[in-house]
Amino acid sequence: MFAVERLMMPMMIANVAIAGGLTALLYKSHGWVIVPWFALVAATSAVRFCQVLVSLRSPERSRSSAELHRIVAQAILMGLIFNGVPSWLLTQTTGLTFTIIVCQLTGLMWAGSLILATVATAAVCYVVLTVGLISAGFLASGFSLEHLYLVALFVAGGATALRSAVQQHHAFASDQLRQLDLQANGEVIGLLLKDYEEQTSDWLWETDAEHRYRRPSERFQQACNKTASEIREYTLDTLLIASEVAGNDEAHGKLRAFLAEGRSFRDLVIPFATDDGVRWWSISGRPLIEADGTFAGYRGVCADVTAAKKAEARLAHLAHHDGLTNLPNRSFFEVRLQHALQVSDHDRLAVLSLDLDGFKAVNDRHGHPIGDALLIAVSGRLLKAVTPGDVVARFGGDEFTVLVTNLSGADEMETICQRLIDRLTEGFVLQEADVTVGVSIGVAFAGTDGETPEKLLKNADSALYRAKLAGRGTYRFFSPDADFRLQERQQIMQDLRAALGRDEFTLYFQPYVSSESGEVAGCEALLRWFHPVRGLVSPVEFIPLAEESGLIVPLGAWVLEQACLEAVRWPPHLRVSVNISPIQFRDRSLPHTIMAALTRSGLAPSRLEVEVTETTLMEDSHSALDILRHIRALGMRIALDDFGTGYSSLSYLRRFPFDKVKIDRSFVQELSSRQDSQVIVRAIRDIAKGLGMTITAEGDETTEQALQLKETGCEELQGFLYSKPRLPEHLGLRYGEQVADVPLYA
Repeated sequence: MFAVERLMMPMMIANVAIAGGLTALLYKSHGWVIVPWFALVAATSAVRFCQVLVSLRSPERSRSSAELHRIVAQAILMGLIFNGVPSWLLTQTTGLTFTIIVCQLTGLMWAGSLILATVATAAVCYVVLTVGLISAGFLASGFSLEHLYLVALFVAGGATALRSAVQQHHAFASDQLRQLDLQANGEVIGLLLKDYEEQTSDWLWETDAEHRYRRPSERFQQACNKTASEIREYTLDTLLIASEVAGNDEAHGKLRAFLAEGRSFRDLVIPFATDDGVRWWSISGRPLIEADGTFAGYRGVCADVTAAKKAEARLAHLAHHDGLTNLPNRSFFEVRLQHALQVSDHDRLAVLSLDLDGFKAVNDRHGHPIGDALLIAVSGRLLKAVTPGDVVARFGGDEFTVLVTNLSGADEMETICQRLIDRLTEGFVLQEADVTVGVSIGVAFAGTDGETPEKLLKNADSALYRAKLAGRGTYRFFSPDADFRLQERQQIMQDLRAALGRDEFTLYFQPYVSSESGEVAGCEALLRWFHPVRGLVSPVEFIPLAEESGLIVPLGAWVLEQACLEAVRWPPHLRVSVNISPIQFRDRSLPHTIMAALTRSGLAPSRLEVEVTETTLMEDSHSALDILRHIRALGMRIALDDFGTGYSSLSYLRRFPFDKVKIDRSFVQELSSRQDSQVIVRAIRDIAKGLGMTITAEGDETTEQALQLKETGCEELQGFLYSKPRLPEHLGLRYGEQVADVPLYA
């Protein structure tokens, strides 16, 4: 409707002008009709003109049905007023006057159809009414062929006008819908942009051609902590100037380069100072170019990326520092060590490798929170114990490393090591828990012990290993000879790891016999390692390494299974004895391992005898005794090996009913030469008999020893007198045969 009314004003003026011209032309001949008609046209046009003025000044109205009816009614009324008299004049005129009227009517028909095209119903009514009036005027003038032809022409013209009006109506309607969609989309985009600024940490900005900010949003003002007028005083490249902040000058240099070239830029991060500390903003912008190609400024978005930059810095810090103690980690320490080797005198540099003694016990007893608190406290003491310029690092677990950078000599290093040991052996109070640990230290000197970080760290670790072997709570300097022995030891350990898979182990068996009958009562399984290069490796050499590395657990399981598989081929009255390492008792699944070996072999549990040493019970007597009770419940015999060499043997005999005790060979070998050994053996016999246990004496090598042990009351004897450890096929037991060199006593 608004479009119709805007076009209606020139139409009204044109109608008055055309009506005036026609009135002047026909005033003399038809003044009595033409003058009143002109007055009516002029009055109607004036009223309609005023209505249009009022309508254009008031807000645009929505298209209601009443408005449509009003426009249709006005179209019909104007059609009657404007075209009624001219159509009647067709019957009253001829010649050139007739032609003028026909042209006027044609123009009125087309003008009305075009002006009313936006309201299709009004256009149809107007055109149909106009064509009807004109056709009536032609036919009233006569029914000649010429008149009928004129009627046909006007009907065709009216149809064409209607078709054009309908097409324009549809085009106008489509254009209006597009305008509404654009307006709606613009409103949505505006709302989204406003919500974007309000709900996120980003904000929009815009500058003029001189790069000065204009129309700063409220979000922008809050971010800058400045008013709009204050922000407008700055240009794009001066708002965040802070030369004292690292990276600010560099960022502004890049920004000015973009502005000078009029190029777009994206995610340019600028650090600057605020009252809350350093912040980082990421700025993106693109130039605004007018239709005529002139530069109008920049428009873009800005985001506060401070949290992300701090997180990035934190990650970078964690990449080079220990997350728990905040000390440098291995990679950072190696970089510092490499730098020190390049710029410092080697004679003044040394690397200390530290390992806490007893840390695992603290973790197991008090839990990991106390363990973590202990590591933090140790870090603090280490930092206080070293001098400025030294570097303290944590490599993981309870391993620490110190780089001493201003050393005067070996004597000073001894002082430093002792100071560190003294500081760390002082008790810690952590969350109301009293904790005590020790420390072992290995030292490698730059130059003499290595000129690269890798070599120094390796040699410091080698010295640390020697310190721990020396009894812990001490320090050792790197020694090439000791390192050679250590490397030899490590090579053996490496070979030991592969030996089980390469089938390099075998079992030997040493019988123990009845002191009364001299018959074999059973055999003890003894592990042997045949190395492909070294040959036979002594158990004294490889068993401690297996225990240290934890390989004793799978190796012990193999020994149990092989011993049971061999014993099941012996006569049913013979037993097999297997030694169990203290390390194996730390594995709570030991009873299941033993039961699995019995199940796979088919050996009766009563034929398996498990031997444990006092060391096993001393480490964790409560747990060890609990496992022994589980083993006893399975039907196996339990023997206490090397009895008499410990400090609490009697206590263990009282706490757990062993089936057998084995007298240590040290007492047997001195039985003939020392009276006290005889007294001890008799005392052990009395205790064992009183508790219902049998006695086995180890290390029998002479007949005299055997007779004395028999007289003393030992039920079973074991030693070279009867048999050395042998391969199972050389025992003669698989077929019920007696060992050839076992003497019989009457």
